[in-house]
Amino acid sequence: MGASEERHTPFLTSLVAGGLAGTTVDLALFPIDTLKTRLQSPHGFLAAGGFRGVYRGVVAAAAGSSPGAALFFGTYETMKPVISNLQTQYLGESSSSPALTHMTAASIGEAAACLVRVPTEVIKSKMQTNAAGASTLTSTIQMV
Repeated sequence: MGASEERHTPFLTSLVAGGLAGTTVDLALFPIDTLKTRLQSPHGFLAAGGFRGVYRGVVAAAAGSSPGAALFFGTYETMKPVISNLQTQYLGESSSSPALTHMTAASIGEAAACLVRVPTEVIKSKMQTNAAGASTLTSTIQMV
């Protein structure tokens, strides 16, 4: 493998690895995120739930984190060779930039992941702060 050649991760590997990584991080940091969200609540920390039920909304977070992260990494790994080829085609081999390739692929991957992440974050934050009508995942989805 030459200096300019880059090993490409298969799409399915990116999906599985991204999904597992996203879920692991979200589950590990969920209680801290819950406390942060409650501290930011306009109703106040204690009215939003205080230290009780710090795992409330974890199902919504897990349901969104795996597909969101999988979508990011799948898109990112798919776009890297496409962007690299476009740079070589239009700018020439000597002017192509690996940094630009990674930044552009990551931006496209993040935009794709936000299609999943934003709706699940809205549901999760409403459940974390005990918003009116957000007692269960189903009722929160209906409210949103």
